[in-house]
Amino acid sequence: MESTMSITTTATTASNDAPRLLRTLCNHWRHKFEITRDDEDSHAFIPFQGEDNGADFFVEGDTLRIVLTQPDADSIERYQQVIENHLQRFAREETLTFDWQPG
Repeated sequence: MESTMSITTTATTASNDAPRLLRTLCNHWRHKFEITRDDEDSHAFIPFQGEDNGADFFVEGDTLRIVLTQPDADSIERYQQVIENHLQRFAREETLTFDWQPG
């Protein structure tokens, strides 16, 4: 039997312009991934490694909440860094902080 266990971590980061950050991130990766976006709900899903292994991004006021699901700990660590690095680059003058938690 194949194991389909996956690992999920969640982080939030405060931003002066969380909607712009998410929009910029989606525009940056749209050539690489088939991104699902719902502008009205301020949500996007980026399938880094397929439909079951990606990241959901939710704009909640001045906060961006990220729910990352990956098949293993190495992938979780890798994509946490990728997400943090890209968002920080797009944040311009702002310094973002990420506190990743299981689940």
